[in-house]
Amino acid sequence: MLHLSTTDSLVVTLFVGLTNFIWLPIGGAISDRIGRRPLLLAISLLCIFTAYPAMHWLAEAPSFERLLVVLLYFSFFFGMYNGAMVAALTEVMPQNVRVVGFSLAFSLATAIFGGFTPAISTFLVQSTGDKASPAYWLMFAALCGFSATMVLYRQRNRSVADLVQAAD
Repeated sequence: MLHLSTTDSLVVTLFVGLTNFIWLPIGGAISDRIGRRPLLLAISLLCIFTAYPAMHWLAEAPSFERLLVVLLYFSFFFGMYNGAMVAALTEVMPQNVRVVGFSLAFSLATAIFGGFTPAISTFLVQSTGDKASPAYWLMFAALCGFSATMVLYRQRNRSVADLVQAAD
């Protein structure tokens, strides 16, 4: 869609993979310090409000440099969010089903948002004529992450409150 070379795409993909390797442990470490919920919510909101402007900037004048900047920015979202999310998912799963529960949740999210992304992105571009429209799919994923975080931590807070009340 952006008419960039295969080499450009592969080089950018290599850099994204390398930065994911860096951002994931940083996201986990930050969430250890400030908590999972604040980091998950902040990254989700940042993605919701900046994904389209970033994609629009790329689509209006596609170049290797712009592709690199935008995808490294999205790599930051991925790494920071997943660094916290992996820990959050394992913490909320009961120990006797932790591996199955985590695997199911992570695989389902990867299948839906990863697996359908090329088809949905193509559909969005073709139906809207806007080369930046795949950002809507990313924003939807971020909205799902934001909503799931709110529900997850609301339920956890209720569980703690119920335990405290029962102890009184």
